[in-house]
Amino acid sequence: MSQTSDHTGEEVALWDAFRKGDETAFGEIVRKYYRSLFGYGMKFSPDREFVKDCIQDLFMELWSKRDSLGDTDFVKFYLFKSLRRKIHRESMRRQRVDEDADLDFSAELQEEPSFEQQIIESEIFQNRLKKIESELKSLPRRQQEVIFLKFFENLDNNAIAEVMSISKQAVSNLIYRTIKLLKEKI
Repeated sequence: MSQTSDHTGEEVALWDAFRKGDETAFGEIVRKYYRSLFGYGMKFSPDREFVKDCIQDLFMELWSKRDSLGDTDFVKFYLFKSLRRKIHRESMRRQRVDEDADLDFSAELQEEPSFEQQIIESEIFQNRLKKIESELKSLPRRQQEVIFLKFFENLDNNAIAEVMSISKQAVSNLIYRTIKLLKEKI
């Protein structure tokens, strides 16, 4: 799945309707992207309420400035980038920046297997999963972010470059180095 699955005439029409003041379109955008935004926001702060507040503030600002917003073909990436900036600004404002914040990928990696799966899965698989999780948590923040965007949000390198405000080549290099490092450690 790539960014093009979200790039449809329907997405553009929804965004345009929202910018023209259509409350239903705005509600649809909030409903459609809230969960992804929350998951993404939690990568920057372990404080659930802070992330929820940032998302709420973001949507309130978008609504109040809707008539001055520009066109976008990629609503999700626009929202991700906006939330990323908002969390950074709010963290700085609250002076809660913690450079060594540990991003928690455990929710994505530790799903409770069914009874049948528990019988089939071996101890080797469980140990490998723990090793991967541990190695992901030990990665620097930027590498954790690129892995989250690439493999958990299924964004392509262009979209990741936009969200992280780095070049496409820097994204490619970061992904390559991160995967190479993980392979060596695992």
